[in-house]
Amino acid sequence: MSAPDTNIEKQKKRHKPALLGIKGAIGAGAIIILMLMFFVIGNGRDDTPPAADGSDTTVAPVDPVAPGTNESN
Repeated sequence: MSAPDTNIEKQKKRHKPALLGIKGAIGAGAIIILMLMFFVIGNGRDDTPPAADGSDTTVAPVDPVAPGTNESN
């Protein structure tokens, strides 16, 4: 059932603070999501250019245990 005498203008006036709060929360959420996207995209790229000669500048760690032995330090 609905109310018999609904005054739309009066309801708009009464609910204005709540509606502004909802709109503000939606806007703040959108801004936070955009900031997160820029942060993730900005930090996701590789800042070091690849070597021109094709050599790899990273070195694999050296295994301290000789192959074929069962010792572990």
